[in-house]
This record gives sequence, C-alpha cells and structure tokens, in this order.
Amino acid sequence: MKTIIAIFMIAFSMQSFAQERQLNDSINSEQKPKRYNSIGLRYHGGDVLQSNDFVKGANNTQKAIDYFQALTLSYSVQTNGDREWHHIFNFPYYGVGFYNANFFNVDELGTPTALFGFMGFPLKRWGKSVWGYELGFGLTYNWEPYNKETNPWNVAIGSYRTVYIDANLFYEYALSPRWDVRGALGFTHFSNGSIKQPNKGLNLMAPSIEFSYNFKDRPLLLRSPQPAYQQHYELALQLGGGRSNELYENTAATQEGVAAVTDTIHSFLNLSAALLKQTTWKNKFGVGIDLTYDEKANVQVTTPENLSQQPIVELANSPLDRMMLGVFGTYEFTIDRLSVASYLGVLAIRKKDPNIKSLYQKFGLKYHFRNDMYVGILIRAHNFSVADVIEWNIGYRIKWPKK
Repeated sequence: MKTIIAIFMIAFSMQSFAQERQLNDSINSEQKPKRYNSIGLRYHGGDVLQSNDFVKGANNTQKAIDYFQALTLSYSVQTNGDREWHHIFNFPYYGVGFYNANFFNVDELGTPTALFGFMGFPLKRWGKSVWGYELGFGLTYNWEPYNKETNPWNVAIGSYRTVYIDANLFYEYALSPRWDVRGALGFTHFSNGSIKQPNKGLNLMAPSIEFSYNFKDRPLLLRSPQPAYQQHYELALQLGGGRSNELYENTAATQEGVAAVTDTIHSFLNLSAALLKQTTWKNKFGVGIDLTYDEKANVQVTTPENLSQQPIVELANSPLDRMMLGVFGTYEFTIDRLSVASYLGVLAIRKKDPNIKSLYQKFGLKYHFRNDMYVGILIRAHNFSVADVIEWNIGYRIKWPKK
C-alpha cells in the first residue's frame, strides 16, 4: 500500500507532465535549463485538534495530547513554461517530501514518518513573492498503534501505516536569487481508511516556516494568455472496491472489565455512473448515482451470555439488506489528466441501519489515460471526518463537446 500510494501521486503526476504537448516558449529556450529544482526544510509547530477521547486525555498519561512539532525535508521542481498547463496554473511546482512528527508521547503514538508527493499552486505572483496553496498526499509509518494489551488507550491510530493528507496556504518571499523563506498555515490528517480499527484519526493545525535553496537562479516566469477551453460533457462509469475492519464488543463484558471483541473484515463494492461537465481548464462538476454493496450493513450481532465469549457476527440474511442506492454531487479540480475529486452524497434507498450514516463523502485522486480509461483512489467517509473505507477505482468515460 505504501508503494502504490506514493507512486500514484508522484509517478502518475510526472507522467502526465511529460505527455502534455509543447507550447511555444514564453521564455528564451536557450537561457532555460531543463529543470529548476530546490530543496527545503520546514518546521511545523501547532495544535492537535481535540477530535477524540484519546487526545483529550483518555490515555496512559492522563494528559491531553494537544501540541506537536514536525520537520519536513522536500525536493521540488519548478515548472518553467514549456507546457501549456504551466501557464494555465500560473507556474505550479511539484515534488516529494519526507515528514517526521513528535507528539511528545512516543510510547502511545510512536514517531510517525511520512513519504508523500505534493503540488503547489500560486494564486498571485509579485516581483519577489508568491501567495498560493499546496496539497500533499502520501503514506505515514512508524506509528505505535492500538493494542488491547500493550496500548489499549490509542483509539486514534489502529495500524502501523496510515494515509497522510496535507493542505496549506503559504506566502513565500525571495531573499536572494537562490534562497526563499516561506510562512504557511496548514491542516494535516492521518487515517487508515478503516482498514484496521480503531481509527478515530488525528487532525493537526499548525503554522510553519520554511527555508529553501534553489540550485539555479529562479527563472523569469512570463505567463502567456491561455486558450479558451472547449467545454465538454462526459459520462463516467466507475467500479470500486475495498475492505474495512470493524470491532464488535460484548458490551456487557466491557462493562465488567472483560475484553471480548470480535475483529471482522468486511468487503465493499461500488458501481457508479456520473454525468459531468468540464467548464474550464480547472473545474469539472457533475451529478450521479451509485449502487453500493457493503457487508457491514445490517450485520446481526449476537451477544453470548458468557461474558468471556466474543460476540457472534453474521451478515444480513438477505443480500438486498447489504445494498444501498445513493445520489451524489461531485466536483473535480483538474490538472491535465490528474483530478482531485470530491463527492457529497446521500443514501436514498436502503434498509435503515443506525451504524451507517445517510450522508457520505468521498475525497481522493483520479488519473485519466489517453484512451479515456481512468484509475483512482478515494477515501469514503461520514461526518466529514470519519473514514469508512479506502475505495480503489477503475473507470471509463465517454466524452462529447458542448454545442
């Protein structure tokens, strides 16, 4: 999983860059090196959002985990204007980063370290400064996860590896032709997508400061007018699947201090169809329906009279009780063939189950090939914060121009 996620964000993005057609240079090509790259060191220090009992103080230390520090070492490539999408997105940059955090509770949280890919998008450029935002996605490892015997308090992290998602707003100033300083305010989320429970997740909010060094003097970035986008419609047919982990407790045993838990893996399948309209180089909107098969829907849990025995978990008697029909709206931020996709949906037809929320969300990445096939990875969640499953997708789109 670690390799797949890292390659998906980094290699697919870099592949799309290489395939995009050449644009007439806005900068003298004889004066441009092939690549403008840099390294940076970033310090983060800020708040652990109090989103679950573990960080609020229900832990071995009986103290709130409300502060963290982290360092990020990054390698970046600055686009230079020899591709059309460079101008459309105001000369973005992309790269890879290595992140290490300290929550001052090594015994219960470990020393989490992330490897991730990122892209930065300038919103406004001035002579020596830039204002913009940056998105990162990768994998975090070196956690000290929940263990019912050695680490029973940690309901935030249930696995050794989690997804890393980061977003920040930044302001950067050029100290010299090769040195930059940056201030930012960022949000970071850690979750394993319910692959392993418990999975309350961790959410961080922190300012940061970064110093970076450019290996060559930064280029003169002259933006060319972008051509008018030819709007089009598309029908996207998508098949997705994943697995989620659920823990079923013998509640009577828990009240008596006896650990009796059934650890179960459930399968998840999803078939969807969406009608989308791409209105600009960057924005795509749509609506759709999806048919979901979720094994954890309406499971039947039998609690034994013997408190030391685990609950008996059986799937719903009828396959229809595990099926749900949803309707959703979707938005995609498109970067050539790569999309950052978000969905907001509601389960319109289903057998009522209090453990499955009617309102659901998805967030993730999609990459489109030239033959209109695409692959994707989405995190399906509820309450805009609790991950239910990591959904791996393959799809095909049918496109036609707007008349």
